[in-house]
Amino acid sequence: MLHDIYQLSILFGCMALMMTLVVRGKSIFVVAPLCALIAVTLSGVDPIVQMNEAYMTGFADYVKRFYLIFTLGAVFGKLMDESGAAVTIARTVGQRLGKNQACLAVVLACAVLTYGGVSLFVVGFSVYPLAVHLFRSANLPRRFIPAAIAFGSITFTMTSAGSPEIQNLIPIKYLVSSTTGESLTDARAGWPVSLIVALLMFVIGQWYLERAIQRDIKSGLGFEVRDTDRVQTPDASGPAFLISILPLLVTVLTLNLLPSLCRGFASSWLSSERTPTLHAILSRFPEDGTLAIFLGVIAGTIVMRRRLKDVWKCFGDGFFNGFLAVGSTSAVVGFGTAVKTLSSFELVVNWVTKIPGDPLIGAAIAVAVIAAIAGSASGGQAIALPVIKPIYVDQLGVAPRALHRIVAISSGTLDSLPANGYVVMLIHNICGETHSRAYGPIFVTTVLIPALGTAVAIAFFKFFPQWGLL
Repeated sequence: MLHDIYQLSILFGCMALMMTLVVRGKSIFVVAPLCALIAVTLSGVDPIVQMNEAYMTGFADYVKRFYLIFTLGAVFGKLMDESGAAVTIARTVGQRLGKNQACLAVVLACAVLTYGGVSLFVVGFSVYPLAVHLFRSANLPRRFIPAAIAFGSITFTMTSAGSPEIQNLIPIKYLVSSTTGESLTDARAGWPVSLIVALLMFVIGQWYLERAIQRDIKSGLGFEVRDTDRVQTPDASGPAFLISILPLLVTVLTLNLLPSLCRGFASSWLSSERTPTLHAILSRFPEDGTLAIFLGVIAGTIVMRRRLKDVWKCFGDGFFNGFLAVGSTSAVVGFGTAVKTLSSFELVVNWVTKIPGDPLIGAAIAVAVIAAIAGSASGGQAIALPVIKPIYVDQLGVAPRALHRIVAISSGTLDSLPANGYVVMLIHNICGETHSRAYGPIFVTTVLIPALGTAVAIAFFKFFPQWGLL
């Protein structure tokens, strides 16, 4: 008993240390391996073997699986940013809704960009000047700007069916058949439940933000002007809205429609005898977000080519940013892989996987807890899925598509605790706020409301099991 308590204290102590150091601005590339080294050493495991084998295996495996998705996504975001398309989309949404719906305009602008495949960091930097302009015009307390951006970026769009964001694509790589190796799910997994939960999260989250803002206004608070504000004013210098949104449409439509169209064409119009190679390719067209994002990049390059000063530099900067993003997440995954063999981690897994009731409850809690330990939704999924897939899919027979959706939604709950890299950058670097002023509404909109959405999704899959097959 005392040994278990000691081991658990090491695990959660190192987790707390990692959170604290990240919140204080220390590099995750240093913090993650350092905390992993401390955890394995204090647990009595050979640190040299564990770091060289377990940590680096987890790090390298994540890079191998998701390097192209991360880098192409970063290039796509860079194209949308450099061409002015992201600002055009955000500005158009703001103009249509007006200053009386300032908070809603910021949320929807982020939602459109995120669901279209633009990376979270590009969304934050692109929408923030518009948010300053709208909140200033409406005299709304600026401490809610980070919450509005976060709510529109990392909740109901990031983990929804059909989204090209990495958090919706990772389960496709891990939920595969043990015999054939083919994926048991796709980006649209559990779409009826996903649609209901996304709408519920949006309505409740927007209601909360509006109510919290009005409460501050009644207390006499308003917008605080700063000398460093970059106010986004309407202009016609960017590309047209229809041109700006075209790459987003290409990405979303390719991800969700192209595989079905190719398979349907192969089965209806091609002969396996006359065109065996083409028939084989199209009939097995992959459910892979990499291709969708790549085609979005091609479309963006073509329609925005006149607005890009240096296409090669844009691509180079995008790949570099993507490499940093996948590297930072891999560092966290490496931490999780290093501690995964410790007895303390096994205790946590045994606890969450033996929770009575629907197996999806245990899966949701497992992913949420591991995402909290990793400080990342994508990192938490990559650590949790290899552990829970054999238990829930292979042993308990949980529908892979239902598990996909629960994993995606639940990973977006405890991941956005104060140490989350995007939360830290959004609050401090993008918005120039502090955790004490801005994190409260972020916690409600990105932790509590997604947790409610997870519970609702589990209930729907419980009472309508056939939806777990869609």
